[in-house]
Amino acid sequence: MAITYSIVIGTTIPVLWSEDITAFYVVMSINSLVLGLLTWLILQTNYSLDSKNLFWKSGPFKGTIAINSIKKIEFHNGIIVPTIWKPALSHVGLIITYNNYDDIYISPEKREEFVRKLTAINPNINLINQPT
Repeated sequence: MAITYSIVIGTTIPVLWSEDITAFYVVMSINSLVLGLLTWLILQTNYSLDSKNLFWKSGPFKGTIAINSIKKIEFHNGIIVPTIWKPALSHVGLIITYNNYDDIYISPEKREEFVRKLTAINPNINLINQPT
């Protein structure tokens, strides 16, 4: 994340020496929005469970997954994640497949404990690449 912040802030530097005040305001506005969104994502990414649902939230994005609809959980380590939804802050996480073909990548801090809670509610979940 620090690299991303550096890139966003670094794009502002050339405009500081520009005499075009409009360009300055446009770049500062875009960078402020991007930095605000990144900060929101970092501060507001979390996952919780109740007796029937898994709730996830990442900045302005949120969703609910019925635990009984979860088919499999794959333990994943790596930067490249083969899913569309990735409300996660770590490269060490879980790929959860639910319904028929839906999947999401999450990275709870205590993933083994999180999986234990999920499998206690739905013991039919298939676990893949589970660490030993």
